[in-house]
Amino acid sequence: MPYVNVKVVGKLTRDQKEKISKDISDSLLKHAKKPADHTYIVFDEVAGENWAKGDKLFG
Repeated sequence: MPYVNVKVVGKLTRDQKEKISKDISDSLLKHAKKPADHTYIVFDEVAGENWAKGDKLFG
């Protein structure tokens, strides 16, 4: 049972999440033989003010 956590700065649309989920599920099926109905994907949308690269915040 794969569990994938996708963390992004900012927001994704529902359509973007559906397309990303399909791509991830297809890749796990193709490369690891893990069926989509056993794959869990979680999206964490983080405000830029809560994420930094080095000493610089993204928002």
